[in-house]
Amino acid sequence: MAKIYLKKLPAILFIILFLLFDTKLSFSQEKKDELVYQLKNENLQTIPDSYFQYLEGVSHTIPFTELKSENWTNNMKTTQSFYDGYWIKLAVYNHTKNEVMGIHHNFNFEKKLIFENKLGVKKFNFLDSEQEDYKYKDENRIWFDYKIRMPIGEITEIYSYFRSQPLDRLNSRKGGIDKISIGTWEEIEFAENFRTSRYLITIPVFLFFAIYFLMFYLVSRDKNYLWISILLFVFSFQGFAFSSSSYFGYRFNYMYGPMGLALVSAVVIQFFRNLLLLNHNYPKLDQIFIWTIRVYLILIMVYFFDSFQYPEGERYKNLIEYPFPKYGVGTIPLFIASIPVILASFTSVIISGIMWRNGDKSSGYLIISFLIPVVGTLSQLPRFLVPDIFNENYVVERFIVSIPSFALLFIPATIGLALAQRSNDTKQVFFDKQIELNESLEKRVQHRTHELTKANQTITESINSAKAIQNAILPEIDAKACGFKEFEYVWEPRDIVGGDFYWMGQKDDWSILIVADCTGHGIPGAFMTLISSTLLGRVSHLKDLSKPDQVLSHLDELLEETLRYKEGGDTSFGLDCGVICFSQKRKLLRFAGAKTNLYQKIDEEVIEIKGDKKSLGYEMKEHPIEFKVTEFDTSQHSSFFIFSDGITDQVGGEKKLMYGKRRVIARIKEAVDVQSAVNNIVADINQYQAGHKRRDDLTLFGFTI
Repeated sequence: MAKIYLKKLPAILFIILFLLFDTKLSFSQEKKDELVYQLKNENLQTIPDSYFQYLEGVSHTIPFTELKSENWTNNMKTTQSFYDGYWIKLAVYNHTKNEVMGIHHNFNFEKKLIFENKLGVKKFNFLDSEQEDYKYKDENRIWFDYKIRMPIGEITEIYSYFRSQPLDRLNSRKGGIDKISIGTWEEIEFAENFRTSRYLITIPVFLFFAIYFLMFYLVSRDKNYLWISILLFVFSFQGFAFSSSSYFGYRFNYMYGPMGLALVSAVVIQFFRNLLLLNHNYPKLDQIFIWTIRVYLILIMVYFFDSFQYPEGERYKNLIEYPFPKYGVGTIPLFIASIPVILASFTSVIISGIMWRNGDKSSGYLIISFLIPVVGTLSQLPRFLVPDIFNENYVVERFIVSIPSFALLFIPATIGLALAQRSNDTKQVFFDKQIELNESLEKRVQHRTHELTKANQTITESINSAKAIQNAILPEIDAKACGFKEFEYVWEPRDIVGGDFYWMGQKDDWSILIVADCTGHGIPGAFMTLISSTLLGRVSHLKDLSKPDQVLSHLDELLEETLRYKEGGDTSFGLDCGVICFSQKRKLLRFAGAKTNLYQKIDEEVIEIKGDKKSLGYEMKEHPIEFKVTEFDTSQHSSFFIFSDGITDQVGGEKKLMYGKRRVIARIKEAVDVQSAVNNIVADINQYQAGHKRRDDLTLFGFTI
């Protein structure tokens, strides 16, 4: 028996050694499986960092053979490596039926990738987005997502180099720039193309609404449209900045985000103030909103000065001294800076609900705008409740994921409806008040019209009495007795009474004709004619009526005494006047004018004799006043014409121009005698005036001696 056991001993020892070795192999395989990520399906999946091995303090230029033999660690030693650069090694076992896979990196701008499997070693050169030869896409890469071949049923080792210079303050943390996802290249490519399409849709839509609302503001001057336009421009810029980072490799200042947030917050709160009429409905709350806006304006300046540190400041180089900001970048962290606008938004939602229940339709549209992001968020619930349905089709999943983004496109439209409704409500309130006011005014107008009609009737009767008085003051002219051979005149006040007047007098063998245009017309002018006519009665007592210049000077002196002008001052009372003195016996005519001209017609020629460019009255003067005197020999056949500026200043015709003295002279030239000249001028003025308003009194005299 002992011999038998001795013969079987080698076999027993072999079995024991085999079992021990097999157990050791199984344990090693288990330990190995613990460090290898098992890719069991083709869905895009994020790799937990427990499968990562780290290598710090090594450049991206290290040879691959040395890279493999370096001492890798299971944890990162220092966060400064996010700036200095570090490697991550990852082993993946492909259980799927697809070997064309892709690796997705999160917000990387510098990258080198190497992977090794039984097919060999594949190296992607170091790529920096700011390199001149940077391209968004090539055959095996889109942005910093890479296409790799992973043999089915085999392990593939991936070596990925990370670096952020200057520091990405938002993602320089574990799970930030070193977040790695693996899925089929088809899905990653579709996701990137879908992201591009989303930008191409949303950015133009936001820009369109921004320009549309801006144009609406320029037309309506409603500042609500301005605020929403600014918001959409800011969102469009941020979308463009984010998309251009990948497409063109641009790296924008990281403080642009906080500056944009502060600006958006200020504009949003101002928009709520205007649309909800807080200054009228909730004045105390309105004051809180105003101070919040001021705080955000200060924040914009703070973030603006913070932006000067980018990219060379220590804050963008040193993560030891300036660790990752848990609450966001900036002197005032973004999370804290967001609290006031969030509270203001919730408050605005509550106020909108109250106003909507009270019948304000525009608040209802505003509530819909608030609900759109909520609905977009709720649309993601099926992805978490029944994930298997969406995991089977990444196209459907990608569309579901994009619902919140596309839902935002409806917000400008609903806000536009809210603004339009607010405008309509404001117009309706205005119309209602206008109707109420019109009805009240109509009653008042009817009452006042009745009173004014009675007053006007009384005034008109008084003015008609004044007209009778004025007509009585104006002298009746006996042309032959005064020495005229031909004599024709027109005196037409613009109103019932007028400011033009004339006066005749005789002494010895001299006759005198005075034509004057007093200040204004109507009642003021009529009173001036009364005063002037009274004064001319005193002028008639002058010893000599043969000197028109002395008549003008004496009349000015009497006006000064009567109207009590003060030295150094002036008044609105005075007159323009022409004085004609003539003697049939002496065959002589003398003329002097104060801003009044005389016209002499000899045969077919009309000569203008200009008076002095000074009026009577208006201010104190030293007397006697000198006036230019022009003498005429009346033995030769000629006719004379004198008129007020109401003739030449009358507006009419298609171009609404003044009648002018050229037309007067033309009518005088055409006439065969004095009477036809005066009649033709008056008829022509009436035709020229047509439907235009009479501007002044009309006075025209024509005569021969």
